Amino acid sequence: MKTQITLFLIFISTFSFSQNQNKIDLEKLKTKVYQLVNEERSNNDRKVLGLDAYLKKAADDHAKYIAKALTLTHEQTDVKKQSPKERVSFYGGNSFVLVGENLLFTGIKDQIYSETDLDALALKMFNLWKKSPNHYKNISETKYNFTEIGFSIDSENKKIYAVQLFGAK
Repeated sequence: MKTQITLFLIFISTFSFSQNQNKIDLEKLKTKVYQLVNEERSNNDRKVLGLDAYLKKAADDHAKYIAKALTLTHEQTDVKKQSPKERVSFYGGNSFVLVGENLLFTGIKDQIYSETDLDALALKMFNLWKKSPNHYKNISETKYNFTEIGFSIDSENKKIYAVQLFGAK
């Protein structure tokens, strides 16, 4: 009987842990931020940005890095991935001649995010970048033709870190 109770408690705690990891659908969030960026570009006579697998790997990598470091920085300590362009090259994106990067973190709630919540979070993130001249410059840069967005969640501190990479081939 004790064994059954122990197994049941392990199952429940595992289930609860996995539920906590999926409170924000990061793929939907990425799509919403991506759409806001491309709407802004279209409204300002800029070409929409395509997505790129190399930029995605580098954005995900750096989002995890800054979340672990608990700071916003464009540089990493690994010499092979020190700058945004080096990170993209590290993951195979050697054809990029220009790379730009936007970073942010913002608070999140300890809840399951509905579509409405995801819309609000995406808009909040987009507006943080839009209201910053240097970040907005990357969003509106005509030379860029690709982008990707990576996220990392810091559940302990209730923050989400985001990295948006831009690239031109």
